[in-house]
Amino acid sequence: MKHEEKNFGKSRDFNLTMIPGKFARAMRTCVIYQFLRFLVINIKMLIVVSKSH
Repeated sequence: MKHEEKNFGKSRDFNLTMIPGKFARAMRTCVIYQFLRFLVINIKMLIVVSKSH
């Protein structure tokens, strides 16, 4: 298997769907990381909204 194809696997629904690696799965389940992303996204949204008013 080629290195670039490492995260592709077969599932019942689709032939070639991305399967997240260990790091991606850890980031998706880490509450602290998700909270920080939430804050960053909200700050970006506040900046965009404040520029339009």
